[in-house]
Amino acid sequence: MFRFDINSEKRWFARRRPSSKAVLILLGILSTIWFIIRVVPKPSRASYPCMQAAAPFAAGFITYISGLLISVAAISKLRNMNAAKNLPAAALAVTVLIGGIMMFVGGDSSTGRAGTTVIMTDEPPNSPVGVARGIFPGRVVWVWNPDATNESCTNEPGDYWFDDDNVDAEVIETMLSESLQRLTGEETDSLAWDALFRHYNSTHGNGNQGYMPGQKVAVKVNITTAFEYNLDLSTYEKIQNQELMDVSPQLVVIMLKQLIDIFGIAQNDIYIGDPIRHFYNVYWDKCHTLYPGVHYLDRHGYLGRTKTQPTAGPAMFYSDGTVNDSLPRAFVEADYMINMACLKQHELAGGTFCAKNHYGSCCRLWAMHLHYSQPSITIGGFENLGYGKYRNLVDFMEHKDLGEKTILFLVDGLWGGEGAESEPVRFQITPFNNDWPNSIFVSQDHVAIESVGHDFVRAEFDEYADMYGADDYLHQAADSANWAEGITYDPDNDGLLIASMGVHEHWNNDIDKEYTRNLGTGDGIELIKYMMTGINEPGQHAHDRVHPYPNPFTTRVNVEYSLASAAHVRLNLYGVNGAIAGQMSREHQYAGNYTMHLDAGSVPPGIYTYRLDVISKEGMRTYSGKIVKAGR
Repeated sequence: MFRFDINSEKRWFARRRPSSKAVLILLGILSTIWFIIRVVPKPSRASYPCMQAAAPFAAGFITYISGLLISVAAISKLRNMNAAKNLPAAALAVTVLIGGIMMFVGGDSSTGRAGTTVIMTDEPPNSPVGVARGIFPGRVVWVWNPDATNESCTNEPGDYWFDDDNVDAEVIETMLSESLQRLTGEETDSLAWDALFRHYNSTHGNGNQGYMPGQKVAVKVNITTAFEYNLDLSTYEKIQNQELMDVSPQLVVIMLKQLIDIFGIAQNDIYIGDPIRHFYNVYWDKCHTLYPGVHYLDRHGYLGRTKTQPTAGPAMFYSDGTVNDSLPRAFVEADYMINMACLKQHELAGGTFCAKNHYGSCCRLWAMHLHYSQPSITIGGFENLGYGKYRNLVDFMEHKDLGEKTILFLVDGLWGGEGAESEPVRFQITPFNNDWPNSIFVSQDHVAIESVGHDFVRAEFDEYADMYGADDYLHQAADSANWAEGITYDPDNDGLLIASMGVHEHWNNDIDKEYTRNLGTGDGIELIKYMMTGINEPGQHAHDRVHPYPNPFTTRVNVEYSLASAAHVRLNLYGVNGAIAGQMSREHQYAGNYTMHLDAGSVPPGIYTYRLDVISKEGMRTYSGKIVKAGR
């Protein structure tokens, strides 16, 4: 019996990294054989999902072979003819030869793969589009700590990226805690979660209501490499391609600890997993041991896992009308969702973050039927570059049971990948400097965190992340005025349309990484950079650095500062009479770089004094200066 074990094939490729042409040929051969075996005896099978997925591989392979045969025939014809007597025939043969060569090489050409010479977008930096969301609109918190992972990890047997010896769980726990508090402005993790639930309910017509006992929470994690379809129970612990990265198991455990131990959600009310994949042992052993009552979603539901149950009928209606999908009942029936994605480049989409994480939420064998709307369709050499194209990622972002049900978007950047299914790679850009990225990103604004993710992978990689139109879906998600012609994004099929799902812009540059709310020049993204390290970025000194901006200001005083050591920080704004016009504080900040934002829109124009107190074990250091509130 013919059996195509795609998992073992991918492990082989991951180790040897063949050219894309070799991959095309192998997949083409297998897909063509599969078509002959399945479709020829029964043509109606051509409509099956697996056949639809295999069709482009087979078509591309046949085109490739045709081009090769045409080229060979043309060369043979040219050799055997008298060019002087058969000039028209020779010209035709040359034309056929050129066409054959183009077919022969097209699948591996730069344009066929979307190339490396085109840029993602023509838009200027710091040009926000859309309406920002969140308690602090447009806020994305980036926490970085180089101590989170082992810089010396080899990612070889016995020393894989997910091994406990290669991560510091306590550091990661602190990183997640700080990210939640910085996102919400609260001083404890429990208050931060309460703020997230209350904000979600207040913006979704439920009033100022927090989480209520018994409500269900679904957590979508990215476990892309666990796709063994013909599963043998004896190999369950070997499902994943171990050298290839997914969401960090330790971070998954810490998220459960936050929800259960810190915020108090009952284990039985939590559903977590990647529904069309497997919750394999690297995750199961860590999570189930501590939290046996949680529902761990799994394709088959073997060995104690919870089998993914699809909705009885379609629940996702793609807005170009080509196809529909069922969704996991656990997601549809949940009251809230948390999206835990990874920091990866993607060969077809440019980047893969929270939106594309939901390709794993369609209840099919795999999500190959969805990639046609991405900027690059490398199968067969086709492409879909540009702007104003239909992008089904917008459907996932807008769907009421997926993107619109999410209270927290998280991108796991502890490790980073150069492809959808790749080994973790060290990042070269500042501040990573040839180390693992060691980062966590969180936001309440789906569009904003996707935009930040794209900026990071675009700065790090010079291939797929730069595809022209890789951020097309963000333009459309941010503003309905950018929707593709003839497309109305209504994935729920309920007639309720959303004009903006968040704010999109690109940063000023990959050194400063500033957005318009950081610069005080617009209402776009605010990137909070929480650098939990004593390592100074280039140009910084080993002592405290304080910089207020803009000066003069209009509505908000921003104070950027660097701490040489861990400290408590307090910011006060004083009027000319010495009265406090505004104040805020941050407790226990590690050495690193921060920005504090003090709303001062209500104070009258005039000259003010800012004072920043830094309180550490060495004592208190005070920095002050004059700053002007501009008149209207």
